[in-house]
Amino acid sequence: MSQAISPLKSEKGTLRLFFCPLEHELLTSEQADSIRRWLPEDELTKVSRYIQLSARDKGLMVRGLLRGILSLVAKETGANRESVSPADWRFEYGKQGKPKLVSEQQAQSGLLFNISHSGDWLVVAVMEKTEHHKINELGVDIERCRQTTNIYPILNHYFTLEESKALLALPNDKQRERFFDLWALKESYIKAKGLGLALSLKSFSFDFSGIKKEKLDLFAKGRCIDVLPLFENIQLNLHRGESVKSADTWSVLFGKLNEEYRFAVSLDIDSKLDTHAQKIDITALLKEFESN
Repeated sequence: MSQAISPLKSEKGTLRLFFCPLEHELLTSEQADSIRRWLPEDELTKVSRYIQLSARDKGLMVRGLLRGILSLVAKETGANRESVSPADWRFEYGKQGKPKLVSEQQAQSGLLFNISHSGDWLVVAVMEKTEHHKINELGVDIERCRQTTNIYPILNHYFTLEESKALLALPNDKQRERFFDLWALKESYIKAKGLGLALSLKSFSFDFSGIKKEKLDLFAKGRCIDVLPLFENIQLNLHRGESVKSADTWSVLFGKLNEEYRFAVSLDIDSKLDTHAQKIDITALLKEFESN
């Protein structure tokens, strides 16, 4: 069944989140060869540098999933848009390694994306610039919640005083949850800015006082397979010395894929936001292009 993405004409910005299992042991040699045919020489070289076979397979899957997802979105959003083969996408990288489409393809497609993977999951966030709205920066993160992490020594190093106080005011059983919520949000903002660790984690903070819990339907093969908790209306604040300024043009959100994994998105956008989620694996994605 085609992994259809409905064209949306809303004046709201449409954030598309694709959750992709990285089950490398299920990747067949034929599928790996198909992905390799999509990749340019420099990406093949990067994948070949992984020593472990599992790492090489995951590297192939991440690159193949990104290219296939971009082709799906480019084909099925907007009017009169020519299809783009997964092999045709070309990327350039910022100083800290943030990938983006080369300027010509970004202008033609209007697509802005970011990716993150942790453990057995990859998330790809895609947005489209249209006449109704502009997106300046986009970052996404997925985090595995580890019960063994000693969170308390980390607070003073990476969280602002306000964030630490708010976390420690929670019941003990909620503090670890909030820690990973914050960590995912901070990673997503750093990735949106493309500055890596050159951007201090204490130079910005998140205020949860107005947080709202929503629901996010997760689709696969055209049907809803799960409903994910999604948390919105979180305030991003920027710190400049003693001054704190709210970043009002930014939208930030986080949610839970399951009990083990949570995700977060930060984006600078000039409109309200609709969020859509889809699960797709490498087998289903390759079937979309097997006749090409």
